[in-house]
Amino acid sequence: MENLKKKIFRCSILIMTISCVNNSNLKIPKTPKVPVQDNYFGRLITDDYRHLENLKDSSTINWFRAQDDYSEKYLEKLSNQRILVEQMKSYYVDEAATIYGVKYADNGFVFFLKKEKKTIYDKLFYKATPGSEAIELFDPSTFHSELNHEYTINYFQPSWDGDFILVSLSYDGIKESNLIIINVLKKTVLPEIITNAEPDSYLGISWLPDSSGFLYLYIPVLDPEDEKYMLNSSTVLHKLGSNSNKRNIIFSSSMVSSLSKKDLPIAKILSKNDRYIIGYKASVENYWLAYYAKLSDLKTGKINWQLFYDLDEKIYADYGVFLNDEFVFISGKNADNRTISSFDLNLKQPFKANILVPEKKDEVLTSLIVSNNKLYYTSSRFGVEAFLYKYKDGQETQIELPIYSGEISLYSPSNENETLQVGVDGWTNDYTRYFLKDQTFILDPLSNQKKYPEFEGLQEIEVLVASHDDEEIPLSIIHKKGINYNGSNPTLLYPYGAYGELMTPFFSPIFLTWVKNGGVLAVPHIRGGGEKGDSWHEQGMKSKKHNSWKDLIACTEYLIENKFTSKDKTVLYSSSAGGVAIGMAIVERPDLYNVFIADAPMLNPLRSEERTNNASNHLEYGTVKDSAECMALIKMDPYVNLKPNVNYPASLIISGYNDSRIDPWIPGKFVAKLQDHSTSDAPILLDVNYDAGHEGGDTIDELIEEYSKIFAFAFWHTNHNLN
Repeated sequence: MENLKKKIFRCSILIMTISCVNNSNLKIPKTPKVPVQDNYFGRLITDDYRHLENLKDSSTINWFRAQDDYSEKYLEKLSNQRILVEQMKSYYVDEAATIYGVKYADNGFVFFLKKEKKTIYDKLFYKATPGSEAIELFDPSTFHSELNHEYTINYFQPSWDGDFILVSLSYDGIKESNLIIINVLKKTVLPEIITNAEPDSYLGISWLPDSSGFLYLYIPVLDPEDEKYMLNSSTVLHKLGSNSNKRNIIFSSSMVSSLSKKDLPIAKILSKNDRYIIGYKASVENYWLAYYAKLSDLKTGKINWQLFYDLDEKIYADYGVFLNDEFVFISGKNADNRTISSFDLNLKQPFKANILVPEKKDEVLTSLIVSNNKLYYTSSRFGVEAFLYKYKDGQETQIELPIYSGEISLYSPSNENETLQVGVDGWTNDYTRYFLKDQTFILDPLSNQKKYPEFEGLQEIEVLVASHDDEEIPLSIIHKKGINYNGSNPTLLYPYGAYGELMTPFFSPIFLTWVKNGGVLAVPHIRGGGEKGDSWHEQGMKSKKHNSWKDLIACTEYLIENKFTSKDKTVLYSSSAGGVAIGMAIVERPDLYNVFIADAPMLNPLRSEERTNNASNHLEYGTVKDSAECMALIKMDPYVNLKPNVNYPASLIISGYNDSRIDPWIPGKFVAKLQDHSTSDAPILLDVNYDAGHEGGDTIDELIEEYSKIFAFAFWHTNHNLN
């Protein structure tokens, strides 16, 4: 009787904002258990839903459709979603707030994307000078209009001189992009169309110094269902006006013995006056191996690739630049927070690193760039406060920022260009671009200057929380000023904790909609990320991955103990690799969370290597081929560790059916098992987006639709009345 009274009270208290969701007519779509048993070094694991991994099987396809229909019928009753949609859309109606992706060329031209009123996609524009009239350059709706696809621009890059611009187009989250080249002054599209590329994911393209062509990564097979998916990729030189199907390969596994057919050989020209090309063996890890060749080799057609540096040098991904006779880079060698170091290219190999800027205490070096032949670089303290520095003639100078910044981005058209674009971002201050000239910041005329009175009066709190082993975990908390610390606030915890990525502050009207409506946004900077240096990453991967979800649990307990929220008000949300930490958090402490929301999540890492070409993800999670790493994979796998007869939280699992990074069967299997094991009355939904890939929707309207659904679901199940 007591439970019945609680249910009646719950529905009546919310009747003004949302009708009670009636599940009596909704039946969970079932799929049979077909047990498959695997022996992992003597550890037997039974997988009841292995058959769902076959996405070509008609019964699997029908089950996904039925699950999505079931979810849609439930979610359509959440009337608060439409309120949230209207709130979010109101932030994007101002034209000045929709300019982004700003890039300058050496001739002063500035290129950018802009969403105009009554359109769902962004168009490409340019200005001859920042203050001149904007000229429309390309409308993606005109591309292959006969196919009725909603193409969007996912990447663009002007040539050094600004005469041409490459544009990458895709639709429905499908991995492959189409590349076109536009003659800027003539506003005409060149006849060649390049396929089998994805520059938005793989370091973009590199224009030749004379703008006569460019380098791009060619991927022969981009169908995730094909056994040759992502194999035998290579960097190709495309000359303007040439046949795009006759590919001039300049960097591949056939040219360099240490590269395999599974590797990503990405060659780049870093600036227009460089004498060398650099070729990376790219991976998901922070530190890469690289080769180099003379740029003049491109003219002869005989590329003489030589080893530039090995993994032992711990040179940070693609954060390296050629500066006069030096190659300057960020290095993690013997430095947890990294150094700025260099090679003298006049000396013989093997090059010996010279430290220019020593490791900083509590600041992780995060990026560097050359502008006006000066070196600029950024650092981050605990992932929440960013700093900017200049290095010239052996001297380091910290540059005072015009406003407090949680994250800094740097851009310059070339090493020699005087234009250094500095973007600053924060939890509650909008991303703002400046020009830095002679130590003076000048606001970029194209920088968004929209005011958001809706988000005035927000409070940011940064604390350190003791985890299970007393390690201090940075926790960012954003909420409205004046809230009551009485446990009544719905709180969205948004962690990641993987691949050494930093969860730095970002201004998002969409996420701040949660805060505006009385919610608390909490970002735990858990281990597995890079907020406290390389060791922070290492302490949250493979056999130490348990630290990630235990850090998250500790942060949740802190929020509850300090009355920011309560167990009935906690919402756990993440995406992609963040799915491991949040999935294991509800497995280990289902009592601690009331709502679980996972977007394109990794929830079955034990089976990750069974995906077609798992690339280098085993470097992060571990491999089933190694006994110790395999046991760690079993321990970190949310799907494997789900227990029967447990009251699991209300769950919304979102999957993109075109997702090539987290195959749809990964969240699908988790939902099937969770629905079978959970004994609570809370819904467990699989929301399948058939027109999206790993990154979700392509347009702002699609993102608004997705996050309004997420927040409406969370507000409903935390019994929260919208303001």
